[in-house]
Amino acid sequence: MSTEHGRSPDSVELIDLEGAARERAVPILIDSFVGIYRWHAKRTLRRVSTVRGAEVAGELAAVAMLERLVEGVGYVYYIAVASAHRRERLGQRLLDDALARFQRDRIRIVYAAAEEDNEPSIALFRSRGFRIVERDERSYLEGGLGAKGLRTRMMLVSGEVLLGRFLTDPSSVAPRQDPDLSENR
Repeated sequence: MSTEHGRSPDSVELIDLEGAARERAVPILIDSFVGIYRWHAKRTLRRVSTVRGAEVAGELAAVAMLERLVEGVGYVYYIAVASAHRRERLGQRLLDDALARFQRDRIRIVYAAAEEDNEPSIALFRSRGFRIVERDERSYLEGGLGAKGLRTRMMLVSGEVLLGRFLTDPSSVAPRQDPDLSENR
């Protein structure tokens, strides 16, 4: 099977970007975002715990930024694909890789955010089982997907939707009280 651009999915290598190698992702972020999103993506690139890249023939073509927010909760900050490599399913490859990593690390719930009018991004996450999380939804600590207390750590802004997905059966998430996640932070 080949992509729209004739490349085989097997010619894509997923790699970790650590330290100074993360700077290779900056041109992709500049190509993918404008304004405050570009600024935040570049800042996040330098601070986030995990950055994964997709290389095509040795060229970095896409990047994903991942973080563990608290025990059992992961967050996909950004998935960005260089415009020359869009429609090659690199975003799907990076999201599948992220979900596998989170599952391996015993993450129970994964969140992501997208601008509410970014239909391709929302469709990507929905294709992998994510759904939009309503603001008044029960928190994940109560067995729901709500992210009370975590929304500020996710840096959600007006005009964005929060998406979430359980990686494990939600009934296996025992309700508990966690003072570090109060809404009053």
